[in-house]
Amino acid sequence: MKKVIAHLLVAIVFAFAAKVADFSGKDLDGKTWILDSLLGKKLTIISFWSTSCAPCKEELKLLDSLYGVYGDSGLSVIGINIDSRKTLSRVKPMVESYGWDFTVLLDPQGELMRLFKVSPIPHSFYIKPDKELLKSVIGYTKKDAAGIIKTIRNALRGNYST
Repeated sequence: MKKVIAHLLVAIVFAFAAKVADFSGKDLDGKTWILDSLLGKKLTIISFWSTSCAPCKEELKLLDSLYGVYGDSGLSVIGINIDSRKTLSRVKPMVESYGWDFTVLLDPQGELMRLFKVSPIPHSFYIKPDKELLKSVIGYTKKDAAGIIKTIRNALRGNYST
């Protein structure tokens, strides 16, 4: 039932061709980034995650490998970590241990989470270069990998149908 409701909400959002609001956030080194500087030439994937979320880590491993393959072709991946200030110290060591090369922003106050209306995680947003939301995906299992790869390959060819 939850999945049906989630899919219905996503359909409603797409009916209005939602644009992603401009935002800024700090990375692991304290550098401030704005959305425009993070957008890929063909597709940007923003994934909200936490250090305690196993499906989040699995999805990010996949996204990192795809970023390694398709980053030069126009794919951008941004991980937005939502750990609280209490567990924030775990984020950078985890990112370094996995060797993730994409940009990771920190959202300990939940400002970006509220902006994107994220709940639950992992929650990923696929964004076209003009900031139009292509799709929003809640959750991750290994069977989702094929769909993610297909969406990325299609977007890199200029086909943004979901």
